[in-house]
Amino acid sequence: MDHSAAHPPQAVLLQMLMGPWVAQALGAVARLGVADHLTDGPKSSAELAELVGADADALGRTLRALSTVGVFSSVGADQWGLSPVASCLVTDAPGSMRFMAQAETDRAHWATWERFTDAVRTGKSQATQALGCTPWDYYAQHADDSAAFSRAMANISGMAIEPVLASYDFSQAKVIADIGGAYGALLAAILRANPSARGVLFDLPHVVEGAGPVLGDVAPRVERVSGSFLEDALPAADLYVLKHILHDWDDARSVRILEGVRAAMTPGARVLVVEMVVPEPVVPGPATWLDLNMLVMLDGRERTAAQYQSLLERAGLQLRRVIPTPSPFGIVEAEAR
Repeated sequence: MDHSAAHPPQAVLLQMLMGPWVAQALGAVARLGVADHLTDGPKSSAELAELVGADADALGRTLRALSTVGVFSSVGADQWGLSPVASCLVTDAPGSMRFMAQAETDRAHWATWERFTDAVRTGKSQATQALGCTPWDYYAQHADDSAAFSRAMANISGMAIEPVLASYDFSQAKVIADIGGAYGALLAAILRANPSARGVLFDLPHVVEGAGPVLGDVAPRVERVSGSFLEDALPAADLYVLKHILHDWDDARSVRILEGVRAAMTPGARVLVVEMVVPEPVVPGPATWLDLNMLVMLDGRERTAAQYQSLLERAGLQLRRVIPTPSPFGIVEAEAR
């Protein structure tokens, strides 16, 4: 959106307040799969509506609105095509964000965000008050939303894999443990690039059991260990990776997770925390907004480098460096104190 100084401040604020409408419009076209039907060229609203099962007038108005913020391209009278941003909504496109658009506009998020004022008042997540249960329990009870959320997390994970591989030298590690690594997409990519290394995938039992298809050709080099990183002993390794884990948790539980890593580390082992690191001084970017999502949804947070340093020290670790990557994510590298 254009928030330039040329616009009156009231107009700028009004445009900002329309942000939720933009998000819901994105969620709608993502659920309908509109972008998938434009990969072979532009189509009219009526053609698209027939393909996705929508009202032609309503869909055309939605595409018109989204075209004003760079999503979809108007290429003629009622003819719509893919813009670079809209291409990210194609299901199988590299870096697809289709399911992220669905997940971030589902009931779990929106019903909870309605209570954001209470989150600011109390400093606490509002998910249980909004949903009657935790977000994880909500997804366990709503299969469609759960499927979209799982694929959304894969979308986000995919954004981090190549930048992490390009930014860190894994060649010295013999055993790499991916803690809370889901189906092991990052671990598999690391092992393919480092054929002499072995991996350990640690996650809940039903997760690691389903990791085979993602691990693929590197599965013989991966030991799958099931457990909870908050309750169970972690496997020994000389490099630990925690990607998109600590931001889900408050400081006390984040320290507990890191203490578990510290207890399992072999001599000379290192820890990599892959998260959005909030810059200081603050600059525009997704980290500060995702931080608020963590607040209202989970009692988690995105952290600055100084805040990560404090967590690490409380867990018996010390910060070595924060490595930027060509993505929104940074790599926080630590070692034993």
